[in-house]
Amino acid sequence: MSKPSPLRYPSLEFGSGEATAFRPSLYDNKEDFIQRIAPMGMAAIYFGGFTLRTQDAPLSRQALYKLSFLYRHFLQPSGVKIAVQRNMAILSGEVANPTLVTAADILARQIEGIRQVKNETVCPNADASATCSAIQFLFATDQTLRSTVRVDAGEGKFALKGELGSEAQKHWAEQLAEAVSGGKVQSQITVGVSTPHAAEMARPPQIDDESLQTLVLLRLKLVRETEDVSLKVKANRGMVSLHGKVRSEALRQWVENLSRSTLGLRELRSALSIAD
Repeated sequence: MSKPSPLRYPSLEFGSGEATAFRPSLYDNKEDFIQRIAPMGMAAIYFGGFTLRTQDAPLSRQALYKLSFLYRHFLQPSGVKIAVQRNMAILSGEVANPTLVTAADILARQIEGIRQVKNETVCPNADASATCSAIQFLFATDQTLRSTVRVDAGEGKFALKGELGSEAQKHWAEQLAEAVSGGKVQSQITVGVSTPHAAEMARPPQIDDESLQTLVLLRLKLVRETEDVSLKVKANRGMVSLHGKVRSEALRQWVENLSRSTLGLRELRSALSIAD
């Protein structure tokens, strides 16, 4: 597909000199539960026994808890099975939404003791519905959008319907959809005078570092240009750092803009370089 040029996303100003009202993290009320249950106990309950030697215990506990939460409430009902053999997590089963499997893969790799994730799942219906889900997920986790834009599939095209607050937002939403679908997008997005949640959008919600790390990686995996990029992503109190090499300047822009627009990110520090 032809890459949009120049690559722009709508910028946000996070305010200054006033108190910031954060939306609480989805998991921040689960810390007592996480602390009470040892990682080994959780691993045995959900995955069967394996040795967990951790260098970053809090991060590993969060990743393990969230993977088990995802498994119980989303993966298991959709047919995904998780097993652990030595240092390998194995995902299997027949699933309808590959986005959830990708999220499970990313979380599993953040757990100390898991050195490899093997994906044996099959997605017999991984077609238009999966693409719609991926586009909708990107919209929902983009702090420059957080919109009510709807994605519909039909006749080989993906229709975007809804209203955004600016031409920059409209252009960015169209770029995201085209990057997932391979350019098969028909935009019916309109631009309004203002959006009802503009004040809320101007302040990023509070998201714990492990969730933010996962969101950045998952968003990169859903876009064709960046799905195979190998880089290190680290989050620390809302600040995300990127390290690694990419093939071109255009690809670096994609990685940085997808990361920078991730819900909950407050600052991006990129050390990406162009491979020789």
